[in-house]
Amino acid sequence: MGEQIAQYLSTNGAELQQAFLQHVEISALAFLIAVIIGVPSGYLCWRFKSAGKPLLAFFQVLRVIPSIAILLLFIPIMGTGVIPASIALVLLAVPAILMNTTAGLGEVDPAVVETGYGLGMTDRQVLFKVRFPLALPLILAGMKTAAIEIIASATLAAKIGAGGLGELIFTGLGLNRMGLVLVGGLSVALISLAVSLLFDLLEYVLVAHRHARAKEGTKMKPIKTIAACLAAVGLAVTLVACGNATAGSNENGKDTIRVGSKDFTENIVVSEVYALALEDAGYTVERVPAVASSVIHTTITSNEIDLYPEYTGTGLLSVLGMDMVTDPDEVYRIVKDEYDKQFDITWLEYAQANDGQGLVIRTSVANEYGIKTISDLQKHASDLNFASQGEFDQREDGLPALIATYGPFDWKSSKVYDNGLKYSVLSNGEGDVSPAYTTEGQLTNTDEYTLLVDDKQVWPPYNLAPIVRNEVLNANPDIADILNKVSATLDTETVTALNAAVDVDKREYDEVAREYYDSIK
Repeated sequence: MGEQIAQYLSTNGAELQQAFLQHVEISALAFLIAVIIGVPSGYLCWRFKSAGKPLLAFFQVLRVIPSIAILLLFIPIMGTGVIPASIALVLLAVPAILMNTTAGLGEVDPAVVETGYGLGMTDRQVLFKVRFPLALPLILAGMKTAAIEIIASATLAAKIGAGGLGELIFTGLGLNRMGLVLVGGLSVALISLAVSLLFDLLEYVLVAHRHARAKEGTKMKPIKTIAACLAAVGLAVTLVACGNATAGSNENGKDTIRVGSKDFTENIVVSEVYALALEDAGYTVERVPAVASSVIHTTITSNEIDLYPEYTGTGLLSVLGMDMVTDPDEVYRIVKDEYDKQFDITWLEYAQANDGQGLVIRTSVANEYGIKTISDLQKHASDLNFASQGEFDQREDGLPALIATYGPFDWKSSKVYDNGLKYSVLSNGEGDVSPAYTTEGQLTNTDEYTLLVDDKQVWPPYNLAPIVRNEVLNANPDIADILNKVSATLDTETVTALNAAVDVDKREYDEVAREYYDSIK
C-alpha cells in the first residue's frame, strides 16, 4: 500500500492539489455562509426566546438527517455540483453555531452585564462589548465543531459532481485501491486537524487580548482581528476559485470538455480513454470522476459535465423507465431518440462491449449447493447472505426484475455495501452472493467467483456508448468521430481485460487507459 501511495503522489500531485483546493473552497464557502446565518440566528433565539424555539427545533431536526440524504434531496431542486453541495453543508453546520451562540449569550453573568450598564453603556455597547466577548469561547467552540463537520461531510460532495477529496476516496473505493482511499482520507484529516488547531489558537489569542486589555487598558480590537482573518480566508477562497477556473477554450481554439464517469472501475477506465482521445485531438479535458451512478444523469442534464460512458440498458430502464426490450439495436434506437427529445443529449455509436447486469457467487458456495443459474439461486436463497449495493434493491432492472421473473428471494441476510468492496466481502465470507456486471475483471478468477446464468433472460443488453450534451456536440462536431473510433475497438473481452488489469493486477487505472489508448490510436 505504501508503494501505491508513493506512486500516486509522484505521478498525480497536480490532481491531489486540485482536489485539495476544491475541498477547501467548498468547505470554506459553506462555513462562512453558516457563520453568517448561525450567529445572528443564535442571537435572535436568545433575544426572543419564545419565538426562537421553533427555529432551534428546526435546525436540531436537520442535525439528525444524514448528509448524503440532504445532498440527494436538493438534486431535484438545484441539480448537482457545488451549489447544492454547499447548501447541504450549510444546513449541517448552522445548528452547532446557532445553539452555541444562543447558549453563550445566555450564560453571561448578569452581574457583569449590570456592571456594564452601571458604567453608562448603551444596550448596543453591552451586547458587543460585554455579552459577545464573554460568549466568544463558546461561539468559537460551535464554529470549530461546524467547521470539522463540514470538512468531513464535504467528501460526499464528490458523489454529486462537486469535486474535492471525496473524488479520491470514492475512486479508490470503486477501484478497490485502499492506498488512494488513504491519501484522500489523510488529506481530509490533515485539513480538519489544521482547522482545529487554528480555532484553538484563535481562542487563545482572543482570550489573551481580552485579559491584556483588562489589565493594561490596551486598545486591541479582537472583533476587528476576527474580521481581518475572515476577509483573508474569503480572499484566499476567491483566489483559489479563480486559479482553478477553466478557460472556455485553449490556444488551439478548442473548447474545454468535462468528461465524467460513474464510480466503478470500467466506467472510470473507459472515461479516461475518452479523455485521452479528446486531448490527443487538441481539446482540454476536465475530468469529473466517480460520480454516483444514481445521480450522474442529473449531473449531465444540469450542465455539470459534458459527456460520460453510459449503458443502453440503463438508459432504457433506469432513466427512461420504459419496458424491457432485448434486441440491442432496438434498445439503442429507443434511447437515442428519447434522450435527444427529452434531455437534448446525443448517444454516439455503441460498442460491442456488453456490460450486462448479473449475479456473482463464491464458487465454493455454488459447488456446495449445486448453483449454476439464477433459478438455482432462488431455490437456495434462504441459505445465503446477499451483499447488495443499495440501489440494486430498488432499481427496476435490479432485484424487482428478478423477483418478477424468478419469484421472491428470501435471503438468510441482506446487507448493503459499497460496490468497490463487494469482492472483499465475498472473499472474507461476509457475503455469498452479490450483484455484478458481466465484464468485471475479478470474474476471470473462476476458482473464486462464478457468474450465474440468467436462464430466464431478465436483463436487456447493456452496450457501452458515450453520451454527449447536444450543445457541446453542435459546437464541436468532431467529438463524435473521435469517440466513435474508441467505441469501435471495445468488445466485451477487451473491456473485461481492462477491468482485470486494474482490479486483479492492481495497476493504476490511468496507466491502463493510457496503454490501451496508445495501442488503438
